[in-house]
Amino acid sequence: MSNRVKPAIIACLLAALVAQPAQAMIRHVFIFEPPVSLDEYDVWYFRHHAPECVRFFGPWLRRYETYRAKQVPPEADRFNPYRGRYTELWYDSVEAWREAAPYSRPYTQSPWSAANGSLLASRQRPMATIIIPAMPTDDFLGKKEPTPEERPFLRWVFVMRYPDGVALEDGEKWYLNVHTQDAKQMPGLLRYISYKAVKDSPIRTPWVRMTELWFKDYESFRKATFESGIKYTAPAWAKPGQKWLEVVSSFIGYEPDVDFLREKPRLQ
Repeated sequence: MSNRVKPAIIACLLAALVAQPAQAMIRHVFIFEPPVSLDEYDVWYFRHHAPECVRFFGPWLRRYETYRAKQVPPEADRFNPYRGRYTELWYDSVEAWREAAPYSRPYTQSPWSAANGSLLASRQRPMATIIIPAMPTDDFLGKKEPTPEERPFLRWVFVMRYPDGVALEDGEKWYLNVHTQDAKQMPGLLRYISYKAVKDSPIRTPWVRMTELWFKDYESFRKATFESGIKYTAPAWAKPGQKWLEVVSSFIGYEPDVDFLREKPRLQ
């Protein structure tokens, strides 16, 4: 093989390597409302569960953050808010999640664990969990993210699924092309982004997408949702008494109240 051929082969190999798709970073999201007060829950969560997660599979984690949900008034109940915690665990990829094996670790049971041994599930309201890309798959406003100096923000975050019998393709077509185009007219809306669940997710979950809408505060959210007068276009599957979307939501702030990889949480 001549010396002139070798560089050409090397160049082809390098080009092939560059062309290979990189594994995308992911977030494993949990929205839950424990069956006990948050103060009581946090004693177990901060002393036992979170430190065990860091010890067992911390080397695979990029972030591990939790947000205490805002205690929104009863009028917001139409959006099925969980007044517990919103937690995110970031990994380099789905394969990193699989290697970390977070669902197979010997965690310390909570005092109130249900008979089925579930650590975080509430007896009244089941935990919602989804794995999504680290970066949004859709940005409906196309605005630059507000800077931290513009705080405070209220982030309305929800996981969603379409009603039984609605094909995912049909649901996505209506949500992306119709519903979000109506919703982005909300006055005071600062950011409107969404994340489609990762393909071939390693967890079993009914949720197909997570969406965030940012407002300055709850009053801005209330005016945008209860007083704006926006007429939303019904989907083809709409039936009397049936919700167009099924959601579990959480109202959180801009920053987490605990970053488990960088600080030891303080119990109140």
